[in-house]
Order: sequence, then C-alpha cells, then structure tokens
Amino acid sequence: MPRSVRPSLLIPLTLAALLTGCASTPDQAQEESTPFVFRALDLNQRRDDGSRDWDLSSPEARYNLVDRTVQAQRPAGVVYRSNQPYLRLSADQATLINDGEQIILEGRVQLQQLTAQRLLIEGERLVWSPVESRIVIDRQPRVLDSRSRLSAERFVLMEDRDQLRLVGPTRLEHWPERRTPKTKAETEILGGSGSWNLQTGQLSVAGPVTATRSNNSRLTAASLQGDTSAEVLDLVQPVRLDLGEDGGSVAAGTTRWHYAEQRFQSSAPVEGRRKAMRMRGVGFVLDEQQSTLLVTSDCQLQQPEEQLDAQQCLWNWRTQQIVAKSDAQRLEGRLGDDDRFQFDSPAGRVRSQFRLEPRSIKPNPRTSNPPVSF
Repeated sequence: MPRSVRPSLLIPLTLAALLTGCASTPDQAQEESTPFVFRALDLNQRRDDGSRDWDLSSPEARYNLVDRTVQAQRPAGVVYRSNQPYLRLSADQATLINDGEQIILEGRVQLQQLTAQRLLIEGERLVWSPVESRIVIDRQPRVLDSRSRLSAERFVLMEDRDQLRLVGPTRLEHWPERRTPKTKAETEILGGSGSWNLQTGQLSVAGPVTATRSNNSRLTAASLQGDTSAEVLDLVQPVRLDLGEDGGSVAAGTTRWHYAEQRFQSSAPVEGRRKAMRMRGVGFVLDEQQSTLLVTSDCQLQQPEEQLDAQQCLWNWRTQQIVAKSDAQRLEGRLGDDDRFQFDSPAGRVRSQFRLEPRSIKPNPRTSNPPVSF
C-alpha cells in the first residue's frame, strides 16, 4: 500500500541548537549549514489512516538543515504491520535523507522478524525506501534461522508482501541440529537467483543447482522449488545423486527432498547403478540414514547378460544387500566382490548366483525421458 512520508520529529535539542537561527547575522548561511547535534533522536512515521508505520531512535544524531539529512549513531527501530510490530532493526549508523524518504543503515545491520518464522536478516549496508516498502541489502546479505543460513549477492525485500528477491548466486546451508559458528553445515546448496516468501517459506531458485554433503555425496538438479517452513525442496529434473565413497549413483525425475530427514522420494522413473549393476523402476524412496534405495514398482535388476524382474527392489549401498519382491515371492542377496548380485534360496540354506539366459533387452519407454539430477 502506498505510504506518504510525514515523519514526526520528537527531538530533545542541545542548548546550542535552541539558540540558533533567531537573528540574522553575516555568518547566517554558514551557521545554517552547520549540523545540529542532538542528545537523542526519536522519529516516528504514521500511515494516512493514523496507524503506526515505523519508529527510529538514536542516542546521538546530527541534523543538516540545508540538505535535510540526519546522521544517527547506533540507530534502533521497529517496522509495523497492521499497527503491530513486524520487524525490529538496528545498525551501527544511519543516514536519513529528505526527512526519512530514504534511510541507509550501515555497519552491523540486523532485521529481526517478529512474526511467522522469526528469521534474522543481516548485512553490512541496507537502503530502505519506506514509501515503496522496499529494502535493499547489498553488502554481505544473509538470512538465518536456528538450522539454516541463506545468502546471495543482494537482497531486495518488499516488506509489505514479505517477498525476498535473491539476486545473484544463492547459497543455502543447513545444519542437522542447531547452527553454530564453530560447526560446518551438513549440506550446502548453490544455485542462481531466486525468491523466498518470509511468511509462507515458499522458495524458488534458478539452476543449475548443486549440493555437496558432509558424507561426500553430491547432487545436481535443473532448479529447485520448496517450502522451508516444512523443510521440503522439490528438485526439478534432470536430477542426479552421487552417493560418494564408491556407493554408486542415482538418476531420477523430479524428486522431493525432505532434507531434515535426509530422505528423497518420487513417482518418476529412476535408475540406480554401481559399476556394472543397474536397478531401474518407477517411483523410489532413498533414505540416506539407512543407506537404502527402494524402487517401488516395475523393478529391473540388471547385470551383464542377466536380468531379474520384480515388483519392488531394495538396495543397501553400504552393506550391498539386495531384496527383490514379487507377489508372495522374496529373494535376498547381495552384490559380491565381483560386483555381481547373488541371491540366497527362500529357505536361506543354499547360496547360488542368479543367472538368466542371455537375451536382448528392449529399450524401456520409461527411461526415454531425460534423467533428473540431484
């Protein structure tokens, strides 16, 4: 909503300021250009309907009558929404231009969200245009919560809509427990420009997107969308996940990532591979904590000259155990040292290598779409 700028100045002046400007002197022009020094500064802005817009205070400030500019030290203030506190702000110093048409905060700048996710926005320089509800942070901008940190080259916040535009390369870091300066993030995601709604948590980041993990795994995607309040990201195809430490790789369609739970799931086609072994199907759940890939339907286990079809397949890439299910039948086995899968008999007494007669494998229409990369 457009806002007029009508700041009300409640300023206890120094004695020198009170005595200035009553009589004309030859040095009047020079005196008028000399800034007034205030023991304290309190500014408040109200909307046209009389509701509170923002307050700003400072223990020391200088006011220049000629260019109508205030220089304030250690400013602190509140931005209101529906006459209720919405953001608390602070900085090392502030410059108010044209009696508050534009406010520049510098130094250790902080914006604390007082509602919704209670996010903390930090930076070293902030340019605020209250009449436009527009805040730009163009030096070291970042957003913090208890387990995440989001940064970009520049932030543009439309504070009346809670919409934060992320300009330039975007970095999202996530900690499994509580974020601390002394611990490294478990996951670091890099992407292009994007946008984030501070009220709903809806996040969109242009690609290409890459993520590195503390377990040496790596994923790529074309782009991502998600909901940070629900700790969910949708990785847009093509998606690829390299499991690290020779654990193989997974290629899939668009995939939902429950990053706090370290779990991926999708109804799209998927292919897991480790050296010559392939496990294909439609729909999957990948659980990083259990080191398992479950193909939920139309599973095919393939290795040179052999193929096993099943309704579902489960592969543990840490233990190399494999389970194949079809109707009432169940086979359990593992990948051997030669990277070929072997299965036990249902009774578990006889161990044998499963082999099928060599046959030509027709192209699978499910895998004709481009794969999705994590």
